[in-house]
Amino acid sequence: MTNKKTNVIFILPSLAAGGAERVMSYIAQNINNQKYNVTLVVIGFKKDNAFEVNNIEVKYLNKPRVVTSIVDCVFLFKRLKPKIVVSALSNLNAYMGYISILFPKCKFIGREVNIGSVLKDHPEENNRYYPSFINKYGYKGLDYIICQSQDMYSDALNHPNLKNHNLVVINNPITKSFNVKKSTSNQSPNRTYKFITVGSLERRKGHLRILKVLSEIKDIDFQYIIIGRGSQKENIFSKIAELNIEDKIIHIPFTNNVAKYLSESDVFLQGSFVEGFPNALIESCAVGTPAVVFDAPGGINEIIQDDVNGFIVNSEKGFKNKILKAISKAWDPQIIHNSVFEKYNSKTILKKYEELFDSCLT
Repeated sequence: MTNKKTNVIFILPSLAAGGAERVMSYIAQNINNQKYNVTLVVIGFKKDNAFEVNNIEVKYLNKPRVVTSIVDCVFLFKRLKPKIVVSALSNLNAYMGYISILFPKCKFIGREVNIGSVLKDHPEENNRYYPSFINKYGYKGLDYIICQSQDMYSDALNHPNLKNHNLVVINNPITKSFNVKKSTSNQSPNRTYKFITVGSLERRKGHLRILKVLSEIKDIDFQYIIIGRGSQKENIFSKIAELNIEDKIIHIPFTNNVAKYLSESDVFLQGSFVEGFPNALIESCAVGTPAVVFDAPGGINEIIQDDVNGFIVNSEKGFKNKILKAISKAWDPQIIHNSVFEKYNSKTILKKYEELFDSCLT
């Protein structure tokens, strides 16, 4: 007689383009289906999907906002009878905390996506306002909180809404099979170097300081690919025009073929002021492309090993110098790949989720 599978619900506001959406939907699809019967619940609409979901049941609540979906969630949870509910993004986590009162036999896990103490200094435009009490009291109902990085864990220990919770660090997985590119010579004096940044066009991502540094590089020919969309597009392209580097910029709002562009690039550039745990940075290393990144909280120092897979810098001058050093160095793509794959491969990360789920059931 086989053991009955454990019902698990993963719940997201939407499946629109975003790191949380991609990671959560990946975990939901790839967690051990011999042990867990998974349902992915999406508050929003199927038409907004940026990611395909296969082999698990997906239920769309077709609601424009999390707060309007609460009653639907309650009735759905009563019908599906989950033992574990996993949510992501802070306002949804908080509302799940309130719902948890009605389901005392179910464990509720919230996955944090950023470092709140730093993020407040870099707010996104068009974010809806949520009264502080929503998070303050809602988070009390969560049984576990997943932190993506040690920096996030340390921040949570000092956060009044989070410090008394069961906190666990689970990094983001490498969510696809990345082929390691072949070694390329960086020594040709006439070549056009390819730089790339992947991330939402928001202030916290620091695109403007990357552009300023690139505008000061006069001795080489380069192309800079920016992949992403967001509220700061107009400001970013105004800066590009002001710096007179329009001919060097390629903008791709969205693509499902990020790995291809990363593989074809010489250096990944990251200007973020804060991260949760940067997926694109891991993926760049996974294909063997080194990175030059500004120092910032959010797992960067867990990912980047100096002179092994890239460089961490503390100033714009340092950023420029390390870009020039990166393009002059003969990198070994396989070594770069190994530096992240050994720690963040999907098998390792999925095992950590399963261990967390098992602890919820004991």
